[in-house]
Formats: sequence, structure tokens, C-alpha cells
Amino acid sequence: MSELLFYQQPTVLNKEVHKAIRFSPVKDFRFTNKVNSVPLLAIEFFESSRDLPVLFSQDQAGAYFPIALLSLKNQGHEQVDEAGEWLGNYTPAFIRRYPFVLSSDKNVCFDADYAGLKETEGEGELLFTDEGAYTDTLTKIIEFVTNFEAEHVRTREFCQAATEQDVFKPFVLQVITADKKPLRLDGLFVIDEKKLMALDDAVVTHWFRQGYLAWAYAHLHSLGSLQRLSEKLDTRA
Repeated sequence: MSELLFYQQPTVLNKEVHKAIRFSPVKDFRFTNKVNSVPLLAIEFFESSRDLPVLFSQDQAGAYFPIALLSLKNQGHEQVDEAGEWLGNYTPAFIRRYPFVLSSDKNVCFDADYAGLKETEGEGELLFTDEGAYTDTLTKIIEFVTNFEAEHVRTREFCQAATEQDVFKPFVLQVITADKKPLRLDGLFVIDEKKLMALDDAVVTHWFRQGYLAWAYAHLHSLGSLQRLSEKLDTRA
């Protein structure tokens, strides 16, 4: 998972250095404009499946990880309008956590390039009290990024279990746009429902209790959202 996809200047949050910094929540999502997908947590499959297709990709080591497909274009998407407002019904947590992220050594970091973090009096909420304690704002931020990391671990475990059962299969998207131009997206994978149905009873029971079975079917359900993305592409074309 590309943890720092949108982060231009990752900086460790420090109560001494950043005691006067104030945070204003993200309202302009144009920082996502250049990507056509983002990593997704397995627990998000249910919400995402109503709006965005859930597919799988592979990292450089060959490990599978889920993504929310934002567009059928090779680059960019149509989920954000010209003012930066998110138009979709669901915004992936990978995007919602910006500009904060938890580092590998469990330090809270932020993107120093984000305009909504500054020391201007009266703009945004303080992250630290005068005594250096966490404010409610920072406490909620830490809770969010900590929960994100925990669900990231569960997502990796799910993908590893699916890999061990050999249920992934390649999925190539081929689209003809409204102006008759062919478009092809490679490097995508889906869960093979036939292989899913053929799993041993013991595996099915384990997957059911872990929530993996529900996630697998939420992923398969989400593929119906591909038509919605196709319509957006045709409208723009």
C-alpha cells in the first residue's frame, strides 16, 4: 500500500515544534485528481460497493491489496468537481485521513504542504493545549489513524488468506468511450466466485467467522458499479 501517495512533505508531529499549529478539515479534494484508484480497507467494502468498484492490485513484492476504482481512465477521475468538492457517495478512508498518517514506528505525521495546517490565530482547531496535552481534535485524529492501521493489518491478513486459497484471477477492463476510443486497464484482479464456492468447509467456516466471506461477496457485489463509472466516462467524452 502506497502510504504516502498524496503527501508532499511528511513531517512528524511534535508538541514543542507544533504547539501553536491549527487544523482545518479538508474541504478541497483536488489533491486526489491525478489518480484513478486508491487503496481500500476490507472493512470499507460494504460502503464502497454501493458507489465504487472494489478490485485488487499487486504491490512490487507481488502481494495483493484492494483498491477503490475511482475512474475507468488511465489517470485521473471524476469524483471531484472544479471547486474540489467530493461528488461520490463514499469517500475512502485512505483519502479521508489526509493530511495525517501513522508512521511505521507509530508516530503521527502530517503533510506540511497542506494549507489547512497553520499557526494563524482564529483559523482551525489547536492540536495541543497550552500544557502540551492533546486537544479533542488531535485525540480524534490519532484514533482515526490508529484504527486505520489496525484495519490495514486485517486487510493484509484477508488478502494473504485469499492468496493461500488461490482465489484471485486477472481482470482486464476494456471500454469503448463515447468518441469510439478504446480504453484498457491492466494489472487488476478479482476473486473467482467459482473457486470461492469450492472452498473446503473448514475454510468457509473460518472465513465466515473472520468476516472474510462477507468481504469477498461485498467485493463481487461492487463490480456492478463499473457501469456507473463507464457512464461518467462517456458523459465527459
